[in-house]
Amino acid sequence: MANPDRLALLRAAMRKEGLESLLVTSLANIRYLTGFTGSSARCLVSARECLLVTDSRYRLQAGREASACRVAVAPLRDSFAAVAARVRRLGLRRLSFDPSSLTYGEWIAARSACRGACRLSPSPPLIERLRAVKTPSELGILRRLARTVDAVLADCLPRIRPGMTERGIAALLERAASDRGAEELAFRPIVAAGPRGAMPHHRPGGAVAKPGEPLLIDFGIRGGGYNSDLTRTYHLGKVTARYREVYGAVLDAQRIALQSIKPGVLASDLDGVARESIAAAGYGAHFGHALGHGIGLEVHEAPSIGSRERLRLEPGMVFTVEPGIYLPGWGGVRIEDMAVVTRRGCVVLTASPKGPGESQL
Repeated sequence: MANPDRLALLRAAMRKEGLESLLVTSLANIRYLTGFTGSSARCLVSARECLLVTDSRYRLQAGREASACRVAVAPLRDSFAAVAARVRRLGLRRLSFDPSSLTYGEWIAARSACRGACRLSPSPPLIERLRAVKTPSELGILRRLARTVDAVLADCLPRIRPGMTERGIAALLERAASDRGAEELAFRPIVAAGPRGAMPHHRPGGAVAKPGEPLLIDFGIRGGGYNSDLTRTYHLGKVTARYREVYGAVLDAQRIALQSIKPGVLASDLDGVARESIAAAGYGAHFGHALGHGIGLEVHEAPSIGSRERLRLEPGMVFTVEPGIYLPGWGGVRIEDMAVVTRRGCVVLTASPKGPGESQL
């Protein structure tokens, strides 16, 4: 990670917003800025320096990973005191923070530690905006992860049989991901058999995959700190007319959305074209979630592709496109791919086959 470059970009954004200093508490943001991968850290960014505060477990690791930063060692409970001490040393009068990643309890502790030294004030999500546009090196990692998640699914499909439990299929995905060299799964897989597919985030249990029913599989893998995400829906046995209709409506919505991606398009408008397509097919009431979400160091990050998002797409943004239809008592169909915005449109990173015929198991 080119962390000095990222710090320079953040400082430029801070100057534009009139921020004197920034307290960073999100571990994903800290990793993005400094390269530090530990589980305990606070970060203070000012025009003069970047201070990383971590506990004694990570003293050596922080020195190796966060070479662009000054490192201070303190227990987590004293981390805000360490930040405040540096604020006083630097003569800073205002310390900004991202309210979306600082809990109320942490805000109380930070305010107490900084009392008499500086004033705390909320900041726009500056780092999240930087993370939304991937660098060439980040895109390389995400492309490799997309190829691997496709390969994991291809390894598993021949082994899925009627009678397997959702939990058993999830375990199959995890073993295949490990065999393919993934660090771990990006999140607990969603495996939903039959009517349980009507719950978009169903947790796999003991339900059995049965012939004549849809089977929804949503999973991702992690590598190099980054994540991938893929969803395909299958039909066990001969495809029924209802499944073909529902699947076709979802696939059409995704195709239209992917074709609509280009720089300058509003995220809300992209969500809208998929939503309108599903509504035209008669299933508008059964597509409740946003069209997609950014993916990178976190499974869900900026940009969000939803009906209220006024953000405009930029080249380098990577997000999922995952329309779905969920019918209580029958099941659900969701098709999800990762796409990167280019100067003229988009490139779809995941490539697992899709289509009513290809989805028969």
